[in-house]
Amino acid sequence: MNLVIKKSFFVFLLSAMSISMVHAKVCSPKDAEAADAMVDDLNNWKKVAETFKKYGHCDDGSIAEGNSEAIARLLVDQWKTLPELAELIKHNPSLKRFVLKHVDSTLDNDDLQKIKELASSSCFRETLSLCDSLKKAAMRAVE
Repeated sequence: MNLVIKKSFFVFLLSAMSISMVHAKVCSPKDAEAADAMVDDLNNWKKVAETFKKYGHCDDGSIAEGNSEAIARLLVDQWKTLPELAELIKHNPSLKRFVLKHVDSTLDNDDLQKIKELASSSCFRETLSLCDSLKKAAMRAVE
């Protein structure tokens, strides 16, 4: 490659990197405070989806741990609502990654075991794929 082409390619790479960095949303202190306040109110899948949409970029540290606990409570204590989650995922597929990310090692082993059991034995027809993913996430988290 000649020097002009190398320089052009380098400038292109820097431009591409800076554009992607500009579009990455930063969690401001105000966003973090709002996200943290919402964690205690995550008692249904619609609220989880709303929080993910508004504050997914703040999903770190204690906020992430709170999200994990809220998701565990919904899965363990309100398993019958799983079809609602599946329906929300149809409209926002990235919500599935968010939920699966929170079936993690910060959760109580009893909760992880219960999620694995429910996903193995109490799945709804419309949630088979989601159940398989939840089961695998719970198994990875226990390891």
